[in-house]
Amino acid sequence: MKKSDKQLLVEAALAAANHRLEKQALCIVEAFPYLIDDDEGRCICISLIYFALDKRSKAIRTLNGLSSPRVEGLRFLYASSADSADTKTICSLITGGHDGD
Repeated sequence: MKKSDKQLLVEAALAAANHRLEKQALCIVEAFPYLIDDDEGRCICISLIYFALDKRSKAIRTLNGLSSPRVEGLRFLYASSADSADTKTICSLITGGHDGD
């Protein structure tokens, strides 16, 4: 499968989760081992899907055993409430201090 096709499926899973299509999102997640080779990247994507589905505890558990600035940024995000979230700090942790360029 082409890399662009794999990326499209991962994006579809994230979109499904954002639209509360839990069954569809989780069905695509089952294919993630075939779509995302990098273990950390796969766990990050799965945790984002759980977070979008409002399953914070599963999102956090998915990151167990991982340690990188991106993972720490997500843990910080998942532990924050919407009112207290320090978005500047979260973005800095996740992007490694870059603004997405």
